[in-house]
Amino acid sequence: MDWLRDFWEEHRTLCIIIIGIIAGAVFIGANLFKQTAGSKETQLVSATSSSLNSKKVSYKNDKEQQNNSAASKKLFYVDIKGAVKKPGVYRVKTGMRVDDAVKAAGGFEELADQNQVNLALKLNDQQIIYIPYRGEFSNKLTTTVEASENSSVQVQAKGEDTGPSQDSNSQIDLNAAKKEDLLKIPGIGEKKAEQILAYRTEHGNFKQLDELKSISGIGEKSFEKLKAYLKVES
Repeated sequence: MDWLRDFWEEHRTLCIIIIGIIAGAVFIGANLFKQTAGSKETQLVSATSSSLNSKKVSYKNDKEQQNNSAASKKLFYVDIKGAVKKPGVYRVKTGMRVDDAVKAAGGFEELADQNQVNLALKLNDQQIIYIPYRGEFSNKLTTTVEASENSSVQVQAKGEDTGPSQDSNSQIDLNAAKKEDLLKIPGIGEKKAEQILAYRTEHGNFKQLDELKSISGIGEKSFEKLKAYLKVES
């Protein structure tokens, strides 16, 4: 250790200068490192912030597109026909059923055959909903028709009948009919059958079918639906 002491005594000034230079270099290096690290951290924070903002904008745009798409899917159109008070095309919402479409069309007509209608069926865009009259199809046609995949709508018939038979042999003669005969006709109940018989008793035999419209409760619409089942002979 004596040689170190001797060296220090002989070169004290030089040693102090060297130590000072080393200390200064360390100090300067440390400052440069801090500045470089700070700059990189700032750049990283800036890049991260920019990326987050970009993702937020992208997410917002995607969300708006999804909301717009969902809104456009909420409303669509169906066509309801047949024995309803106001047939036509109606705008409905996703989740609605045939019952809602019937209500939108003013409800069933008096002679609607509700037994053939599935009121719980969900509605689809471009769907045709047909409400049959009593006895009209004899359950041979579907009462609702779905839109096909290519957006064209076709009736899916199970039979060829489109209404009551016009064969005169199957029609009931108003002038020979008994109450039980009249009750077989869709749309004629106890009261209406009795009114028809009472009219015939009071006025004599029917000369033409149009006379039915003179009976209370049988208007133009009811007559149009009944005349296919009736005839006047004797």
